[in-house]
Amino acid sequence: MSTTSTAGTTITAQQLQGVLSDYTVRLTGDNSTTRHDGIEPPNSVEAPSVDNPPNWPRSHYRVPDYRPVNRNLCDPEERPKGSNAGEFAFLTIMFTGVYLNSAAAKIWGKTGGPYFPGLFRYAIGGEW
Repeated sequence: MSTTSTAGTTITAQQLQGVLSDYTVRLTGDNSTTRHDGIEPPNSVEAPSVDNPPNWPRSHYRVPDYRPVNRNLCDPEERPKGSNAGEFAFLTIMFTGVYLNSAAAKIWGKTGGPYFPGLFRYAIGGEW
């Protein structure tokens, strides 16, 4: 038979509460839960309160409330650019690459693409 023994370490109620707080269920939209480490989340800006549309998914965990598109973002300062320099650099490089890729595809489609239709084509995701 096997036996199990413990080293006799004791855990205080405060330590136990700190561990159990990591497993607390937090409901979306519940404003009564607070962060215990004092750090504000990066998206702490209050969104305008709008009712969810009837077809808005409610059966999934942590689906945020519906936010209508703000089509009046004229000032560049209102647009999100990341919360720090690292995120800003990542987003800039990523979207610059996406733009260059689309520009190259448009240029190729208007110049050499009609003459060499299969040159830069490759099978993706189950097409072979």
